[in-house]
Amino acid sequence: MRILITGATGLIGSELVLLLLQNGISVHYLTTSKRKIENQPNYKGFFWNPKLGIIDENCLMGVDAIIHLAGASISKRWTKSYKQEIIESRIFSSNLLFKIVKENPNQVKQIISASGTAIYPNSSSTVYTEDSKTIVDNFLSNVVLKWEESVDKFQSLNIKVCKLRTGVVFSDKGGALLEIVKPIKLGLGSPFGDGKANSIMDSSP
Repeated sequence: MRILITGATGLIGSELVLLLLQNGISVHYLTTSKRKIENQPNYKGFFWNPKLGIIDENCLMGVDAIIHLAGASISKRWTKSYKQEIIESRIFSSNLLFKIVKENPNQVKQIISASGTAIYPNSSSTVYTEDSKTIVDNFLSNVVLKWEESVDKFQSLNIKVCKLRTGVVFSDKGGALLEIVKPIKLGLGSPFGDGKANSIMDSSP
């Protein structure tokens, strides 16, 4: 079996690649950095640039499924321009994958696309599933909606679509945890609350 992975050198992708290779599954991966391209018997890299619509069509050779993890990190500061990059990095990459699969002979049967639980409202009591209709209206939720819409198109090619909604991933190798740790190291950290605490005002003179 051979899997094509986007975001293979990222936090989740790098761990996934190790697991796949350990289980005898061949990996093709797409990267925007030519210096990260490797060519080994079971691990081969291919160049792409979603913004410019550039992709090496050979990445599809012998591929049975696609795991789409590529997307700009949400753990950085959300300036107006970076928020646009967060959205475009996901939509442009999905659109380019769809285009290459549609226009080239292949044996792809399924695509698994990363998504996020940010689509759901915050709740300490409600259990949300993929069948839940209640969604929150904020930036990250809108990112999830647009992201998932961009991969739904693969169904028109008779390709199974799985949209995997994950929460915040904590790792000492990168991501949100390293940002959370920064104020803690400066002595400014505090424990996470449940959001139910009442404010108490000191009425003493």
